[in-house]
Amino acid sequence: MLISHPAEKNAPEKPLKTHLFNVGEHSRRLIESMRLDLTIISQEKLAELAYFIGIFHDFGKATTWFQDYINGDRKGDNLTHHSFISAVVCFHAVREKFDLPIWAMVAYLLVKRHHSDLETLSPHETNNMDIAGKQFPDILKNQAGEVEEIYSEAFGDILRLVKSIDLEDFREALDEDFEDDLDAYGDDLTDDQKTELFFVVNLLFSVLIDTDKKDAARLDTEYFDDNLKEPVNDVFAYVDDCREKEPEKFDKTEPLNKLRDEFLSEIVTNENIRPENHFYTITAPTGIGKTFGCLAFANKLKSMLPGGEGRIIYCLPYTSIIDQNFDEFEKIVRFAKKEKYDKRPGRYLLKHHHLMFKEVKNRVRQEEYSYKDYLDDRLFVESWESAMVVTTFVQFFHTIIGYRNSFLKKFHNIVNSVVILDEVQNVSPDYYGLLREVLDVLGKRFNVHFLLITATQPEILDSEKSGTVELVECQRYMKNPLFNRVKLKIDTEPQYLDDFKEEFCNTFSGENCLLVMNTKKSAIGLYEYIREEVEADYAVFCLTTYLTPFDRKEKLLLIREALKNKEKLIVVSTQLIEAGVDVSFRYVYRDFGPFDSVVQVAGRCNRNGEYGELGGEMTLVNLNDDNDRNYHSYVYKSILSQHVNDVVENDAYESKDFSALSEKYFGKFDFIAKSANLLNAIYDLNYDADARKQISVKDFKLIEKYQEEDIHILRTELAEKDMYRFLDLKEKLADKDMGKDEKNRILLEAEKLKGTLRKYQISLRRNEIRAYKDSLVIEGKDYYRYISYKNQKEYVYDEDIGFLTSPKKEIETTVFF
Repeated sequence: MLISHPAEKNAPEKPLKTHLFNVGEHSRRLIESMRLDLTIISQEKLAELAYFIGIFHDFGKATTWFQDYINGDRKGDNLTHHSFISAVVCFHAVREKFDLPIWAMVAYLLVKRHHSDLETLSPHETNNMDIAGKQFPDILKNQAGEVEEIYSEAFGDILRLVKSIDLEDFREALDEDFEDDLDAYGDDLTDDQKTELFFVVNLLFSVLIDTDKKDAARLDTEYFDDNLKEPVNDVFAYVDDCREKEPEKFDKTEPLNKLRDEFLSEIVTNENIRPENHFYTITAPTGIGKTFGCLAFANKLKSMLPGGEGRIIYCLPYTSIIDQNFDEFEKIVRFAKKEKYDKRPGRYLLKHHHLMFKEVKNRVRQEEYSYKDYLDDRLFVESWESAMVVTTFVQFFHTIIGYRNSFLKKFHNIVNSVVILDEVQNVSPDYYGLLREVLDVLGKRFNVHFLLITATQPEILDSEKSGTVELVECQRYMKNPLFNRVKLKIDTEPQYLDDFKEEFCNTFSGENCLLVMNTKKSAIGLYEYIREEVEADYAVFCLTTYLTPFDRKEKLLLIREALKNKEKLIVVSTQLIEAGVDVSFRYVYRDFGPFDSVVQVAGRCNRNGEYGELGGEMTLVNLNDDNDRNYHSYVYKSILSQHVNDVVENDAYESKDFSALSEKYFGKFDFIAKSANLLNAIYDLNYDADARKQISVKDFKLIEKYQEEDIHILRTELAEKDMYRFLDLKEKLADKDMGKDEKNRILLEAEKLKGTLRKYQISLRRNEIRAYKDSLVIEGKDYYRYISYKNQKEYVYDEDIGFLTSPKKEIETTVFF
């Protein structure tokens, strides 16, 4: 009997026929279960295509060489590879069943790459052709009878098809026909339909790879089954419960709470919340209750959708603010589900970003938890099976505009979902045009519903084309005296940082202040000066990414406690404090930056209205370094500052003016080139090739990163112990004679330690670690570079400001490690 996967844990070996038809049938059912409104292929045909791709994706495992490999009698080599030969057979099978050649090429691409990332179709297949030239005769000679039996009902005369394949003809087809076929097909498509084709390809790939991985792992999905069909979370019942438990905080007669209730009511009574409308916006001030509002919207919309639809995907710009929002959602979901949530929390709510240990709580008894269980959990986490997912912009946007296997396996679970994009102004204006088109197609053709939330609504959506619904009358809240919290003074006259910090220390006498700088260097310089010059009764903090996540979290707790206790406090920070960090200062200074960033920082000023109407005072300054260069020019494009200057005509504004200024500001953006080049790649299914006037999908980066190196700063002796244990485990894994059970035990422990050690990881540019380059202070290799507990104390780390680009003292020839 031909097998596809060996025996594992308590599962016997899996017959190849069982695996192929499990994947094929499940892929077909997944497509059939979706609500699609496609224009380039019928849903029935798409489901059939998914089925064919599934039943042929592992055809090549029928070779004698692969069977010997899976039985442990042969090491993996070129002859055991199965993706290419499977892709060739799938190509010919689909070509027989489908009229348009494009679908055969798509099937070939997906099967060929189902163990790796998507790539642009290329004719250069010489090595694979030679290997397939040996594999086909082997199957026909040794496995013909069983292959015929496998496909007897689904395809008919499979041996005829295999015998008819001429690899030279196929090579020529790749060389000559594919590009012509794609061009000819594309000539009849609109740009929206080309984008639709891109999403159809990615949907088929997502269905294939996720179904393949889960069937291979023999996953039991009972934990998640029908979770989307359960009743939605009742936000209003939760609010009523809060009122009962904390009557003073949630007093309905208190003016702010009354306005919050009106905001919530305006959302859920909006008659335009309907399944046929796919795009919604909420533009409202900080503190109005947007968390409750977006959930109330999602719940109302979900109640109108067919059963089994409406997974809620809540996206935030940064990992650093996910925990705070996740905790709020968890309170609401736990209240609604009660003991059902505690029993199976991952069924209802999931937190997903790249730094977390990917575990589905209570899916497996903890005392029985194994590395296999962890790998299974990771499959569930990364494919977003939960009813509600809290995640990052990177996870979401790199999935919908994606090529990577690990990202695309969740794409099919975005279809028919409700996606909430919070603080969406954090997306670079370079991508507005790109998102405008892809979100429109994804919404209308794949029935995804989008809610964009922000205090400064950028022009990402084309309201006329997309039919955008504004859920609330934003000016009613933006201009309400209760939210008119901040007086903004604008001083665009350039001044040296040295002059600014001297003047600040000589004149500031307020109870608390936040100063937001554009660079780590300017923030640290300002902090060090203030710490020396201000009165001793002020607590002074510095927040930059030179601090480990462990220390940043600790400092934010101390800052919140000081604010709560009304202690005298000054905090100097970089932009990391802008979005979603729940702190409130009376006085705020912001170095010059984009207007949306200015408004974000204003959200940390009199955030809760505790200082009364216009009780928060914020000043926008324009700081230069000693070389007469603006600090903002180091981090922002000059066109952004120009737009700010064009919009800001007065030297003072109030919070109620921010909405109109934001509309004016975003109206000036016309970044075309980058979006156009990415869209051209999407139209051509260009996943990774260099092409004129195109930026390949592979080169799409939501967040532009510099060349950086991840370093672990071992801030505690326990962290050092964990690192040494982790490295010891990595070394043990090199033992080729290690038993499988022992290896899996070590792998699980190593994964847990990786998650723990990320609290001490920071990213540094090469010039920032130059001073340590020729020393032994930075140890380790690859992704596990670290600075020991003693070395960080001796040379590298300051508890107040974090990593030091210049050592505390001269590095000795011998250092501690």
